[in-house]
Amino acid sequence: MSEIKECDLPGIGKKFTLELDSGDKLVVVIHFSGEREVFKFMKNNDEPSSVTTLTDEEARQIGAILSGTFFQPVLEDEQKLMMKNVTMEWIKITDDSTLTNKKIEELEIRKITGVSITTIIRGETVIPNPRSSEVLQPQDTIIIIGNNEQIKNFISTFEIKHRLENDRQ
Repeated sequence: MSEIKECDLPGIGKKFTLELDSGDKLVVVIHFSGEREVFKFMKNNDEPSSVTTLTDEEARQIGAILSGTFFQPVLEDEQKLMMKNVTMEWIKITDDSTLTNKKIEELEIRKITGVSITTIIRGETVIPNPRSSEVLQPQDTIIIIGNNEQIKNFISTFEIKHRLENDRQ
């Protein structure tokens, strides 16, 4: 963890310097007025590459964001653990499929199988997070997500024969 160096700026406020792992430095000057200036110095450069001035309120909002008040990223190990039980499948809708020419809501896919359709690929068009009123058409490719048991349930319930192994990206 990097050390933060602090020094008084008489008549101005305080200066905080943080040397980043990359070798760059961030310098924050907090004025007695509440205004903050953030300077970024690239490694081995005495001139700042950028300067941003923030009001007291803006600085507090940025601080809350950086401290994770609004969003906490999932750490890679936790993400891997979460993804162990999640499966995505690419399914090609055939002309004779029980899914063909039916609205997602009419099929009650999630209610029956627990699976969610995350995306429909229709020719060159990609429909992310499709509405329940979207009609599945022959030759659509749908991307579904669920746990292994839900995926198996979907495949057996809707008699899926065309899972795409080679087209995944």
